Amino acid sequence: MNPKKDDHRPGFLTQLSSEYNTRRKNLILLTGDTYGLFWSQVASSFLSLEQLFVRELSQKFNVVLMDIASGLRFPNKSTEAEVIRVSESTDGLTVPNNRVKTMRTMLASSAHNPLQALVLLQGIAEAFQRVRRIEEGVRPLCVLFKFGGALFPTGGYDRLSEIDRQRLVFFLNWVGDPGFQDSPELLILINHTKSEVNQKVLALPNVAHVEINLPDERERAFFIEHFVEQNPGLRFAGGRKRFAADTAGLTLGNLNELMSVGMAEGKKITREQVVGEVNRIVQAQLGDIVKVTYPNHTPADIIGNDATREIFTELFERCETLDTAVPAFIVSGPNGAGKTFQLEAFAAASGRVVIELAGIRGSYFGETDRFFELLRWHILTLGKILILVDEAHTAFGSIHGGSTHATEKRLAGNVIKMMGDPRFLGKVVWAMMTSRPDLLDPDIKSRAPVQVPIFDPEGEVRQTFVAEMFKRKKIVPADESWEAIMAKTDYYSARDYRNYTAEILATRKRNPAITPLEVLQRWSASRSINAQREYQSLIAAQHSSYPELLPERLRGWSDGELAHATEQLRARLS
Repeated sequence: MNPKKDDHRPGFLTQLSSEYNTRRKNLILLTGDTYGLFWSQVASSFLSLEQLFVRELSQKFNVVLMDIASGLRFPNKSTEAEVIRVSESTDGLTVPNNRVKTMRTMLASSAHNPLQALVLLQGIAEAFQRVRRIEEGVRPLCVLFKFGGALFPTGGYDRLSEIDRQRLVFFLNWVGDPGFQDSPELLILINHTKSEVNQKVLALPNVAHVEINLPDERERAFFIEHFVEQNPGLRFAGGRKRFAADTAGLTLGNLNELMSVGMAEGKKITREQVVGEVNRIVQAQLGDIVKVTYPNHTPADIIGNDATREIFTELFERCETLDTAVPAFIVSGPNGAGKTFQLEAFAAASGRVVIELAGIRGSYFGETDRFFELLRWHILTLGKILILVDEAHTAFGSIHGGSTHATEKRLAGNVIKMMGDPRFLGKVVWAMMTSRPDLLDPDIKSRAPVQVPIFDPEGEVRQTFVAEMFKRKKIVPADESWEAIMAKTDYYSARDYRNYTAEILATRKRNPAITPLEVLQRWSASRSINAQREYQSLIAAQHSSYPELLPERLRGWSDGELAHATEQLRARLS
C-alpha cells in the first residue's frame, strides 16, 4: 500500500484503541463528525463511519449494529452466522434449525422495540462470555449503537418517559455489572453531541468519551487529491491549496458534494460557493444566530479613526503571540459608530475568520450545552477566529444575577469557560461589542483586559471623515456649502453619514444636478436617539483603556465628573 496513504488513518481510531486496550474502557461514547467520510487502510478508500468500523474491526471483533428504529442488524452473513452459533449451538459447531428460526424471529421483532433489542443483546453478550471459557479464539462482540442520544436521552428519571426510564435502567444494570466491565466486549455509542446522551451513562467507570474532530487542512487536502485522481477534469477558481484552506469547518462529505456538483456542472468551484456551504452547514447545526464570514474589506477601507486604527493594529498583532494574546476585548460606543465594520476589517488583515453571534440568549434558551459543544467543535478547525458578539450586554445573562434563570447562567458560564480555555488563546479572540459595557457580567469584563471605545467623529476630524466618504462616492459639494453641511449634520453618526451619501446617490438618479446641501433640505437623519447616544458615549468614556481615544470635549474630565454627567443624563432619560 502507498505509504503516503498509510499516514491518513483516522486519529480517533488510535484514541479508541488506546481507551480500550490501555485504559480498559469497553463502553465508548463517540461524538463529533459522525456523519463524515474516513480513510480506510483496509479498503484503500473513504468510507462512512459504519462502513469504516466494519472494515477495520471485523478481524478482531464480531461487529453488530443497533439503533432505535432498526433493532439489531449484522453487516454480513458470516457475522450473523457466528453470533447465532455462539448463542444457540448445542455442541459448539452446529445450531438446530428450530433455534436458528427462533433467533431470527427475535432479531426481527427487535426492530422498533429498543428495550427488547437490548435484552436480546445482553443475552448474546453473556453467551459469548460463557463460550469464551471453553473455546479459545472466539472474537468478542463490538456493538455500534447509532443515534445514542435517541436511545438514552438526557434528563433525570423524573423527566424521562416510562419506556425511556426502563431502557436506561436496564442498560445501566447491564454495562455496570462487573462481569461485563471485565469482559472484552466493546460497546460504541455514537451520537453527534455529548450533551444529548444521558449523563448517568457517562458517569460509569468503564466509559470513555472520544470526539471525532472535523478534518484539518492536511486531511482535506488528501481527500481533494484522492477525488481529483478519479476526476481529473475538476477545476478550482483559486487552486486546490486555497480550496483546502477555505473549506475549514466542512466534513469530507461536504467536500465530496461540492466537488461532485463542480464536476457535474463543468465549472470552476469558487470561493463564494465554499463560503455559502460553510454557512449552510454551520447554520444548520447552530442556527441562524451564527454567521461565518470572510471579510473582503481591510483597515485601508476605514475612514478616519487613525488613533483607533493604530490600537486595533497592535491588538490584533499581539494576539498572534501566545505570551501577549488576550482572550477577549470589549469594543464600546454609541450605536452606529462603526464597531462591526472596523473589527471585520482588522480580522481580514490578520487572516482571521469572523463568526458573528447575535440573538443567542433567546434562540438557545434550554439548548445552551449542545450549542456550545457544537460551537467549540467547529472553531477547533476554523483556523484563527474572531468571534463578534453584537450587543453583548443583552446576549448573555449574568451568572451573579439573582433573577437570572439557571439556563441563562449556564449560557454565560459557557462563554466564560470558552474565553478561559488555554487551547484557544491566540487562536480565538472574542470581541464583545456593546453600547452598554456597564451591563456586562463582571466575569466577562475580567477576561477582557482591553476596552476600546469608538466615538462619532468630532471637530476637524468629522469634516475630514465626511470629505473622504464623499470622495470615495465621487460626490463633490461646492466649497461654500461645507460649513452649512457640517452645521446641519453635527449630530450624525458614522452610520448616518453612510445613509446620507446613499440618499445623495439615490436622489441623483432622478435629479443629477441636485447638490448635497439641497438633499439635506428634503431629508435628514433622525434626532430621536440623540440623548441615548450621548449617554452611550459617556459610558464608553468610563470604560476606555485608552484616554487618547476620548473626544476632545471629554479628555479633561475627571472620573467623578464623567460619573456625575452620566448619572444626570440617565435620570433625564428615565
